[in-house]
Amino acid sequence: MKRDNILKENNKGLSLVEIIIVLAIMTIIGGAMLLTTAVATDKHVTSCGEKVVSSLEQTRNLAMGKQSGWIIISKDPGDYMYCQMYVDGQPYGDRVSIGHSGLTVSVTESGGSPQNIETLGDVKIEFSRSNGSVINSPAISQIDITNGRRSVTITIDKFTGRVSSVRT
Repeated sequence: MKRDNILKENNKGLSLVEIIIVLAIMTIIGGAMLLTTAVATDKHVTSCGEKVVSSLEQTRNLAMGKQSGWIIISKDPGDYMYCQMYVDGQPYGDRVSIGHSGLTVSVTESGGSPQNIETLGDVKIEFSRSNGSVINSPAISQIDITNGRRSVTITIDKFTGRVSSVRT
């Protein structure tokens, strides 16, 4: 019986210092998880933008000196985005996965307003064999990739075919 009385007398609960320490640890862990998640989702936007720029530049370079060269950017029903290069009318290399669900891709034609790739279907960007300029009409001048927080804007110069990107 004495032992039960000793436990009841010494059992006063948690002190304020202990509660503050537990809350501080939980805050640090929660903040780290939130930061990791934000960095991971932002990386998808950047990675998708880099893959599109690389594919566009490679297609433009391959088109010069060949009969024709173009790239098709598409989004499948599974919400994955792909690009496929074509040289002289034949697929060149494998279809490349450039992004997944959660990313929104919109395309702007010269003098037009942005349109979501889901409503457009396949987007074809064709390059001239003589100077690398964009020759499909209307020419695609800009591609925007976003996840709502971060975005990459890819600009294609119609006259030179030069590709540039800006992250925001």
